[in-house]
Amino acid sequence: MNILRRINWVNTLFLLLTPVIGVGGMLWLLSTGSIQWATWVWAGVYLWMTGLSVTAGYHRLFSHQTYRAVWPLRLAFLLLASATFEGSALEWSTDHRNHHRYTDTDKDPYSIRKGFWYAHMGWLFMLDARRRDFSNVTDLSADRIVSFQHRFFVPLAVIMGFGIPAAVAALWGDAWGGFIIAGALRMAVNHQFTFCINSVCHYFGKRTYSDQQSARDHWVTAFFTYGEGYHNFHHQFSLDYRNGVRLFHMDPTKWLIYGLSRVGLAYHLRRVSTARIIRYRLQMDEKQLMGQSLKRYGSLKEPIETVIHPVREGILRVLSQMEKLENEYRELRASRLSNAWSKAYDPHVRLKEYRQRLKAMRQELKSYRMLWTQLIKRPLSYA
Repeated sequence: MNILRRINWVNTLFLLLTPVIGVGGMLWLLSTGSIQWATWVWAGVYLWMTGLSVTAGYHRLFSHQTYRAVWPLRLAFLLLASATFEGSALEWSTDHRNHHRYTDTDKDPYSIRKGFWYAHMGWLFMLDARRRDFSNVTDLSADRIVSFQHRFFVPLAVIMGFGIPAAVAALWGDAWGGFIIAGALRMAVNHQFTFCINSVCHYFGKRTYSDQQSARDHWVTAFFTYGEGYHNFHHQFSLDYRNGVRLFHMDPTKWLIYGLSRVGLAYHLRRVSTARIIRYRLQMDEKQLMGQSLKRYGSLKEPIETVIHPVREGILRVLSQMEKLENEYRELRASRLSNAWSKAYDPHVRLKEYRQRLKAMRQELKSYRMLWTQLIKRPLSYA
């Protein structure tokens, strides 16, 4: 009986009934042949609109403040994210900030240490919303738009989550299809995508940058969660607006934020330096390799260390030189803009020289990293 009293029945019934209504309603509509193709397209578009509003809005803007946004964009994110029924931005952000601050401890709201399914959605079944402490989101409370959404979250969520999907689909005579497919079914899918970040990305995948917490990079999850699957990177560098830091990483949220910055809707994008990221990557690569070497090769651990040491030092040397050169280049550009140049010296010549040197260093770094990758994959070939 104590367990039953602890259950949050509103959350539990909503999370269990939404997919039942979505899937059951879809099957019923399919059996009657009444779903129009436009409704499927609309559901897919609204899935992305609402999902990206959670990742780019709730997560990277409000929870971590990895960039700034003009008020119309903040309002759009808040309205669209309401359609997912994942709580207000204040509720979402206070939980998420606690998750980062207390990762894998009892104070972590959705700690993976309490089990995969608890981290996935079980924590919501047991959530006591009255015990939430909003002291870690006072910066967000000061935003009138965020406070407005928090105060009127339920009506906004109903309108955006069910009313808008039905109203738009009614334009082509399929209001029921919009309510069920673009409303309930889309919402259930939104939920599972978000839940996978808290469970799958703390259980499966690779610890690319740190093994001090359970977060892992899982590219399959990234594909379904608008780039949130690169979770080890995110936990290590939570103030970076990117999650998928490599060019080929699937991170639509990163692309959206960058695109918005190009048209002036987002600004002050925060990025961790490439040098810092690479240093953490080297550290983890070496740590994992040495651990594997000790288990597999035993006495060959020292020869392997001897081989990788000069490559690691070469990478670190180039990174230090690049950081110094990039700082000098930025100062040079700033002094050019402030007209602090001697008339006897052409700034463009020196800037061009810096660009050429940086290009050569990037090529050297690329060569070192390619060699490093080969060493990590087949250390015995070089020992």
